[in-house]
Amino acid sequence: MNPISRSTEYAVRALTYLAQQRGDGRYHLAREMADKLGIPAPFLGKILQPLVTREVLESQRGRNGGFRLALEPKDVPLARIAESQETNRGPRGCLLGQAECSDERACPMHEYWKVAADAFEAKMEKTTLADLVAFCENKPQSGYPCGTPEPGKVSVF
Repeated sequence: MNPISRSTEYAVRALTYLAQQRGDGRYHLAREMADKLGIPAPFLGKILQPLVTREVLESQRGRNGGFRLALEPKDVPLARIAESQETNRGPRGCLLGQAECSDERACPMHEYWKVAADAFEAKMEKTTLADLVAFCENKPQSGYPCGTPEPGKVSVF
């Protein structure tokens, strides 16, 4: 069970990639990022637009256009990215699928799920794009955010 949506996952990966490229000052096309990240290009374009509206990204049309970070990576918590993608998300659902699951009408997993979900949300608030870039620098063999590099090769973009 994934605690975030596919759109949030893709948005975090795309913004991590942009944070890694921040020093070049360029705008990056959604299509090019999608190819590098293995994300469907039309979907990535839709995912990035709410981040422009929320002023996390800047966009520019035309030649040399695309997307780039509007903020420093240290100023972008993962929760902010998730909020841009999870606009239709209602209250936390029941882990076991009960229609009503609350402190008053708890399922057998309610207390565990409540604690785990709260801890996950706190981690999303605390973790920034700068933390993900540092992870990538310290563990290049992970291939994040672009996927697993070929054996014997390290992805450096």
